[in-house]
Amino acid sequence: MKIVAERDLIKDEYGNYYLATNVNGDNVTVVNAAVYYAFNRMLDEELLADARNLYPNEVAAGKFFADQVAKHIEQLEDEAVPGGIYDIEEVKEAYDLHVKPLYDESFHL
Repeated sequence: MKIVAERDLIKDEYGNYYLATNVNGDNVTVVNAAVYYAFNRMLDEELLADARNLYPNEVAAGKFFADQVAKHIEQLEDEAVPGGIYDIEEVKEAYDLHVKPLYDESFHL
């Protein structure tokens, strides 16, 4: 198993997905995938236009970012993009895993 930052997803026993944001030797830092996507988009007219193009009716902001995770999962499962989805317990056996909290001052664009 070779985890690649900003490509691979890690799934926990509850069905949550995390994105590897940093890999350094045997250390892997992950963040909840929806939070990762939410913190990497500006709240601006472009985001609103993208959401309006995807959804015919008003939608919660979280739905937009959760759907980005679903698309990432689908691409990995269909092998449309390189990478993998790894079980968190298997990752813990191979790497020293660091999970970033949902609310962290270090999130940035």
